[in-house]
Amino acid sequence: MMKNKIFSMAVLTAVMLLLTVTCSGFRSENVTVALITRIIQDVTKKSPPDDWSKAAKGDPLISGNQVKTGAKSLAIVKFIDNSIIRVREHSELTITGQSISQGTLSKNVRLDGGAFGFDVKKQKQNEQFRLTSPTSVASIRGTKGKLSGGQGNDTLVVTEGLVNFKNNATGNDIDVPAGYIGFSLQDGTVTSRIATTQELADANNAATGGSLHELKLELKDSQGNKKDLNIRYKK
Repeated sequence: MMKNKIFSMAVLTAVMLLLTVTCSGFRSENVTVALITRIIQDVTKKSPPDDWSKAAKGDPLISGNQVKTGAKSLAIVKFIDNSIIRVREHSELTITGQSISQGTLSKNVRLDGGAFGFDVKKQKQNEQFRLTSPTSVASIRGTKGKLSGGQGNDTLVVTEGLVNFKNNATGNDIDVPAGYIGFSLQDGTVTSRIATTQELADANNAATGGSLHELKLELKDSQGNKKDLNIRYKK
């Protein structure tokens, strides 16, 4: 069992390396952006103009492909830079990518409904990794958290790093640091507050799959006073 698992991971890694080499010279609509590395229950994939079809582990995702999950389902998507998106149940998203220069790829994950956890690796210079919806744009370079919504009101929880959270209707934006939750609403408002322990635990589980046992955060109140918050999790 362990040998098979190691072999499977080696194959996936080799495919990701091959995609990294080959994607840089193509136009955005032909760029292979990521792979589906894990599937639980009902996961489908759409490659326009084709209709939805059953997804399989190892399926490549080219720019413009969509992924959808059903009840009690999960899909894990791994990008060529090793960033991870964990698509929660009853969710739908579209993945796009554009080659800027050789070896440089900007990625976008559009949430059309539901939620996903993200673990985005530090981006190269001139690269972008954006999480978007009809309401909001979250620009990140290396961080973890969870984005929910996609149908009017969006919620962003950050467990590591810093995210710029922008409302599309008004252009208003805020920086959401680790330990905070941001809200971008259909009426154009965008706000944030300190996240609760439960909100942080849920976001961490969505982003990492429960692999992190302890989360250490430094929070500041409105007067600038600092407070350390340690959250422990079970695997």
